[in-house]
Amino acid sequence: MSPTVHGNLIVGPTAIDIEDREATATTREGLDELIGKGGMNVKDLPMRQVITSFAGLRAHEEGHEFIIKELEDAPGFIDCAGIESPGLTSCPAIGKMVAGILADKMGLEPNPDFEGTRKGILDPDELSKEDRIRLIKEKPAYGNIICRCEMVTEGEILDAIHRPLGARSLDGIKRRTRAGMGRCQAGFCSPRSMDILHRELGLPMEEITKTGGKSKLVVGTNKDRI
Repeated sequence: MSPTVHGNLIVGPTAIDIEDREATATTREGLDELIGKGGMNVKDLPMRQVITSFAGLRAHEEGHEFIIKELEDAPGFIDCAGIESPGLTSCPAIGKMVAGILADKMGLEPNPDFEGTRKGILDPDELSKEDRIRLIKEKPAYGNIICRCEMVTEGEILDAIHRPLGARSLDGIKRRTRAGMGRCQAGFCSPRSMDILHRELGLPMEEITKTGGKSKLVVGTNKDRI
C-alpha cells in the first residue's frame, strides 16, 4: 500500500512467474489477492473508486542481478537488463552509471549551460483561497476546469505546453498535469485538451497524437465518411 505524491493510493503489485510473453491482462485471482492483503492494512478499501487496474511483463535475469554494461558484440550499446525490484528506486543511480559509461567511452564533458532543475507546474489547489482568487483574476485560465476527475485547469495545461520541453501530445499533458488520469480515463477531457493543443501550437487535429508517433486520434470527419 503506497500513497502517491498526488494523494492517490496504489495497491499492489502481485508477482507471478509466467511463460506467456503476451499475458498482460489482470486476473480475478490476482485482484482478489490484492484486495484481501490490502484490506489487512487499510480497512474498507473503496474499490468502487478504483481509477484503473493494470498488469505488465518484465524479463528477469537467471541470477536476479542487474546487467548494466556495454555489450561486447554491440559496441556503443549500453544494456540495462534484468532490472527487478527495487528497479524504480534504482533509476537515478542507473542513469548516472550509464552516463558515466558513455562519458568515459566518448570523452564527454559536462555542459556548463545545462539547467539541472526546473520549476514545477503551479497547482492552484496548493494556494490559499485569497491567492487562488488573485491568480484567477490575473490569469482566468486557472479558473477553467478541463479535467473534472483530477480538477486540472486550463492554466496548468497551458503551463505544461509552453514550458521548456513542453507537452506536444495528450500523454505529454497527462504526465505533467494528471489531466486524463482520473476515473473516466480521459473520456471527458481529451477533446478539450486537443482543442488547447490545436489552438496553442497550431497543430491540425489530424496531427495531434496520444503519445507521439503514429498514435493519432482523428483520422477524418463524419462528413468525409458520408
